[in-house]
Amino acid sequence: MSDRVLLRLRGADGEDAERLELATSALREELLELDVERVEAVSAGPAPDGTRAVDVAEIGGLLVTLAQVPVALHELVTVVRQWMARGADSGAAGRTAELTIDGDTLKVTGVSAETQDRIVDAWLRAHTPGPSAPSEPERS
Repeated sequence: MSDRVLLRLRGADGEDAERLELATSALREELLELDVERVEAVSAGPAPDGTRAVDVAEIGGLLVTLAQVPVALHELVTVVRQWMARGADSGAAGRTAELTIDGDTLKVTGVSAETQDRIVDAWLRAHTPGPSAPSEPERS
């Protein structure tokens, strides 16, 4: 199993590029507090021909190198989900995040918390050896 996770962030429809960039920077700082070796910015690449600016959705992402894979991977997913929730609370409810390990991608979106819990748990089980860390308590 890889110790590197590619995290791609997509802004909400109409979200300003500067706001998403600031939110991404704040997320990077938060991720550096986890059990990770490093968190590097990844460019989305050059703008397509004929365009003047990069689409907010293509600002880039973060490459996270985990120190302790099972524990740090759970922490990473939790922090990303909290970041998404904060975005929704501040008017950026359409944000999405994609976490990719070895070509397998988990897309975190605005689906119900219960549905997202099931999806996240299945993805974590596929990428962590042994028993999965317990899920967050069920919401009523």
